[in-house]
Amino acid sequence: MGITYTTIKIRNPLKPEIEPMELTAKVDTGTTLLVIPGKVAEIFNFPVIRKQTVKYANEFTEEKDVAYAVEVCGRKGVFEAIVEPKKEYALLGAVVMESLDLIVEPRSLKVYPNPRSKLPMAEIE
Repeated sequence: MGITYTTIKIRNPLKPEIEPMELTAKVDTGTTLLVIPGKVAEIFNFPVIRKQTVKYANEFTEEKDVAYAVEVCGRKGVFEAIVEPKKEYALLGAVVMESLDLIVEPRSLKVYPNPRSKLPMAEIE
């Protein structure tokens, strides 16, 4: 599968007076969490809820702040997000994709809500 990008909306649910921001996100189903640029976390004044050790593809590890909040394809959720100060785009990982029941269509390289469900659907036992 090729590289896929989508548009996400970032908002701070604790500060509804601040308008949401649209942001380009690279979709990576091999990534676990959401990653947002540091400048976005600053604009929305997201509280840092904890620290997280992250590992990059080159095996380098680093400690990062974790904040929250996103909307993708009209589906909203509150998710932990790694704050990456030098990043210019977001990175959309599997946790958000699964929670919002989104799929990547391989031919068009686009992200869509699962057509089998009007609301996000989770498979549980």
